[in-house]
Amino acid sequence: MASMIIRNLPDDVLDRFKARAKAKGVSTEQLAREVISEKAGMTREEAWAEIDAIRAKSKPASGQELIDSIRWDRDNDLGRAWPDSNT
Repeated sequence: MASMIIRNLPDDVLDRFKARAKAKGVSTEQLAREVISEKAGMTREEAWAEIDAIRAKSKPASGQELIDSIRWDRDNDLGRAWPDSNT
């Protein structure tokens, strides 16, 4: 894991940040990790690009193919009880 040093942070900003961490019941370091992780997350454009890349690798399926697949799964699992059933 990487480490980071932040220089020239105004004292009042750090004091407010420490107060927020304390109010949340986490360490200042943990809150900083959460904030940085949130801000460094994928942008909407990056997320759509990743979704499009996954879609490009997938074979398109017709509606009938999906129906046939569902029916096959259903028909081949008749001997099994559903996980939440009482049987």
